[in-house]
Amino acid sequence: MKSVFNGFAYRYCFRGRIWELPGIFVRDLKCCVQRITRGYCDKDIWNIDEWFLSVVPDMIQQLKDTRHGSPAQCGEDYVDQNGILRNDSCHKEWDKILDKMIFLFREADESTCRKKNPYEEEYQKASSEFSEKYGFWGEKLRTENEKGKPYGTIHFMNELPEYQEIHQKFMDEDKHLYEYRCQCKDQAFELFARWFWALWD
Repeated sequence: MKSVFNGFAYRYCFRGRIWELPGIFVRDLKCCVQRITRGYCDKDIWNIDEWFLSVVPDMIQQLKDTRHGSPAQCGEDYVDQNGILRNDSCHKEWDKILDKMIFLFREADESTCRKKNPYEEEYQKASSEFSEKYGFWGEKLRTENEKGKPYGTIHFMNELPEYQEIHQKFMDEDKHLYEYRCQCKDQAFELFARWFWALWD
């Protein structure tokens, strides 16, 4: 979460809950003070993984774009014809390492991952159709016995034969995407751990 000010929360207030606006604004100002005084705020703690993936890749990108040097262990040293020790490949190798780290962290983030679920649109369309027909929580599918309970039973669209195929396709693909993002996260942290002490300028 790069900004403590959540645009969605403010838009929600202007759609009929305007009295909540001062409270939200005061809480956001508190978060600003927390970031200034301790480096992180309460909102960052709610989703540390989301905070990390939204901030750290950008930090590494800026380090790459503005750095003045590279780790000494990158590239290969050689002595030129004048007897001077040189290393022409140091900076290029460090750029590649940083680029790979940035790429992997961004692929681990669902919002920036290049791979998307090809069934997303079809699934959302089916979900909207289900909500229109049977209610958001499938209320119209409740039996008389379920209606009498204090907490109504929730019904999902995969319970109906007409939605089972798209639901299964979407979930299978979502599982594959999650596994891919986990692999990217693990590889990114391997690089991050290996080069941790070199992430400075």
